[in-house]
Amino acid sequence: MSDPSNRIRRLKHIEAFSAVVSAGSISGAARQLGVSQPAVSQLIKSLENAVGAPLFVRRNGAIFPTSRAEELREDAVNLLAHLDRFQAQLISRSTGVLSTIRLSASISILNELLPKLIGNLAQDLPDLKFYVSSVPLNSMVTSLVQGHIDFALHSRPLEHPGISSTKVVNSRQVAILSRDHPLASKEHLQLRDLNGCRFISSTKNDPSYHEFNLLCRQSGISVNTVFQSPFSSLGIQMVQPMRAVAFSSEIIARSILTRMPDLVLRNVEDVDLRTPVYLASPSWQDGTETQQLIYNGIKALAEE
Repeated sequence: MSDPSNRIRRLKHIEAFSAVVSAGSISGAARQLGVSQPAVSQLIKSLENAVGAPLFVRRNGAIFPTSRAEELREDAVNLLAHLDRFQAQLISRSTGVLSTIRLSASISILNELLPKLIGNLAQDLPDLKFYVSSVPLNSMVTSLVQGHIDFALHSRPLEHPGISSTKVVNSRQVAILSRDHPLASKEHLQLRDLNGCRFISSTKNDPSYHEFNLLCRQSGISVNTVFQSPFSSLGIQMVQPMRAVAFSSEIIARSILTRMPDLVLRNVEDVDLRTPVYLASPSWQDGTETQQLIYNGIKALAEE
């Protein structure tokens, strides 16, 4: 029978273990947890005593996980993620709105929509706290499923049985060009007007890339692509230096053009490409006040 004095009594031991593994040092773990280095060292020592085996090897001031620690790493991550999710659900049910909203978003949404969204929410609910990140699409799915974030915003739906993905906005793509561009004098453009233009496009991973190129081929339109990027906000910023035309979501373009008055946007009447904004969350968030709060906030931005 194990010694009761060696039982793992507190979850903070698991938090310290996970932090040391991820940070790669006691000092990094201490900063991550907001505690002192001696406190983390003591927690790791107590945990090793309880396990009955060393979990880390100390060498030349560095610390490395043992094979036993590597075996426990995933269990620790999953345990803490489940606790985070459980705590979030308790807060959600008791207060209606999460006290801290953890968001992840694609780069363009993060840069152009989130500042306004969070600013509006903070104005109405000044006690709200936010944690914001940007990670690749697959990492967003993992973070939602494991409970590391509460909501994700992306131009593509997040596919997973445990995730709810709702289309909030379906923004029309518009042409962005400099005010001194020959086509800027026209209030409305036709696709044929772009024939021969220098062009800024998204990359092949973006569905709209293929849709636009198919449309051009079917219409006999030739464009000279001079700049490609998966980041629409970067593409818009390169319109003037590259003397080119870009296509982008209107909701993103309007936000950027408030800072770049030398650019204008134009509808291309025979091009109906759309860029959606999806709000993704764990299924248990369906119908919660927090989900509705974010949904309504994005809708309001699209209607401005």
